[in-house]
Amino acid sequence: MSQKRKKKRKSFIFIIAVMAGVVFLAGLFLSPYLWRRGHEIKEWLIKPPLLEETRVVKLYFSAPKEDYLFPQERKITSSSQIGSQAKAILGELINGPTSSSLVPTIPPKTEVRAVYVRDNCIYADFSLALQEKHPGGSSTELLTVYSIVNSLLENLPSQSEVQILVQGRPVNTLAGHIDIRKPLSMNLDLVKVTPAG
Repeated sequence: MSQKRKKKRKSFIFIIAVMAGVVFLAGLFLSPYLWRRGHEIKEWLIKPPLLEETRVVKLYFSAPKEDYLFPQERKITSSSQIGSQAKAILGELINGPTSSSLVPTIPPKTEVRAVYVRDNCIYADFSLALQEKHPGGSSTELLTVYSIVNSLLENLPSQSEVQILVQGRPVNTLAGHIDIRKPLSMNLDLVKVTPAG
């Protein structure tokens, strides 16, 4: 073998070795990313992304000079997950009624911070405005509490209780009257079909 051929062969082997080294190092750096992407694709194939759907729900509002809650139907759009549906329901409840014969039960500027489900209980976490902007009065407070509880449990029958939270924590009351330290069940005694008059 000539000297020239030996040099070419050595150069070729060197280039192959360098390329193999580059590929090896790239594999080391990229393997976590590729593993993660592969895992995401696998998750997507096993459990496709949640699609949004529209459904009609029943919300509970109060009426002037009435100590009862009155139903009103509304369309919501959410995924099929209970937490997503619950958040959409509460969002519409905060928006208030569309009928002039009904009045809101939740103070304006109240925000839903989070909603999650554990066992048979829906945990609804509100901003501080739910307490600070509440007009007060035992009857008004009772209607606020059960408009939240009834609106959620009426539309999500797989759950049996609602725990109202403010800023991520249970509170004694919203305005000094109704004990909400523990999860609450639906109260249909407060419900009427239509306001008087």
